[in-house]
Amino acid sequence: MSIKSYLQKLSFRTGVIVLLMCIPFYFLSFVQVFFPVSTATKGILFTVFFGLAKSFQYGGIAILGKEGYKRVKGYLKRKKQLKDETMKSDSNRTPRYCPDLFSNPEILSGIRLVIFDFDGTLGDSQKLITDTMLATIERLNLPMRSREECARTIGLPLKECFSSIIPMTDEQAEECAEVYSEIFNVKNVPGAVTVFPGVIETLERLSAQGILMSIASSRSHRTLAKLMDELDLSKYITYLIAADDVVEKKPAAESVLKTLRHFNVEAHETLVVGDTEFDILMGRNAGTHTCGVTYGNGSKESLEAAKAEWIVC
Repeated sequence: MSIKSYLQKLSFRTGVIVLLMCIPFYFLSFVQVFFPVSTATKGILFTVFFGLAKSFQYGGIAILGKEGYKRVKGYLKRKKQLKDETMKSDSNRTPRYCPDLFSNPEILSGIRLVIFDFDGTLGDSQKLITDTMLATIERLNLPMRSREECARTIGLPLKECFSSIIPMTDEQAEECAEVYSEIFNVKNVPGAVTVFPGVIETLERLSAQGILMSIASSRSHRTLAKLMDELDLSKYITYLIAADDVVEKKPAAESVLKTLRHFNVEAHETLVVGDTEFDILMGRNAGTHTCGVTYGNGSKESLEAAKAEWIVC
């Protein structure tokens, strides 16, 4: 086996490490002119350092090969695209507010229980979720998707968030969910998710009217319960249904039906409030009233297509 063939059998990561090793030696080959040694010694040092730099450079390229070079170039290009997209997203961001369920008296007429979605309805978590999805896609070297495409999947079960925008097997979707959870646990620090302006005021008014409140979310129960405490929502929200509390996830009706049994409330006395078509379809499948909000992760058009009974904000 030739040296070149042997090098190309090494891993991509090894190639990157070897290639990066050329940088300090290139640096040393130039800064050695400032060393307090003779001119002859400086010439020798330059030859040694520059030679090592070239050795690591060509060795790394040999290990990476043509395909490796494409991967490095593609990675740098994707990083630039993500940075440009984030800057554009931040510059175009406009304030978003909690739905005014009291804007029309008919919305709450005869309602004893309101079931809220969390992400995009009560909690402003879009950037955290899309950042995590984009990082997952990048780590697994999957075809890049835009932040907007990722945002439109929020509300689906985690595996479907990826499989709905990137063709993949069920095993790949499972891997995406695992990597997402790993990255999310690192990024999900206190303060990463905030409540929308007006949330507390809305919950206080509902509580004052004696209306029960709960949450049906595609998050895990652990992260959802943690957020309730961090955001001081536990005094208003008395029941949580998360993705790991049900077998059939949104847009199936199980989350709502389980909540109705818990409170002993009828479907016609219940309002489901959410920002995506998955929330609306979940409520409709359970026979409840539904209200869509337009400031979250869905669109007015998608809420209308899902036949939301009310659309606010």
